[in-house]
Amino acid sequence: MNELENEYWQQIEDLEWSKDGDYRRIEQQLKDNFLPSEARQLDDFANNKVIELGKRFNDDWLGTPGISVSDDGWGDLRNEVVGRGKEFYESITVAKLQEMANTNDYNESFSYCFTFLWTKSK
Repeated sequence: MNELENEYWQQIEDLEWSKDGDYRRIEQQLKDNFLPSEARQLDDFANNKVIELGKRFNDDWLGTPGISVSDDGWGDLRNEVVGRGKEFYESITVAKLQEMANTNDYNESFSYCFTFLWTKSK
């Protein structure tokens, strides 16, 4: 699993989310370079990492002093951490999450890159 996980992290880093936080650009990049099944697998991987962050830091988010974001912002913040790649994800701390929230150092939302997979085109 470690090799596959590293491959997913590399794919996330290649999307360059931290460059501009432009989910429309990345959505197009995914459409152009991934089969739908590959994009779904990457979406599943990213979503699982977001869930892991939620479990790991939920008490810190809701505790005192807490991480000052709404429910929606909490999702955006965790997606931001994943979108910035493996090294950022593995080094994230409560203090860094608090700083990101306090300085609005996150975008809405890395998960939007994948919405085309789950919506019907008209």
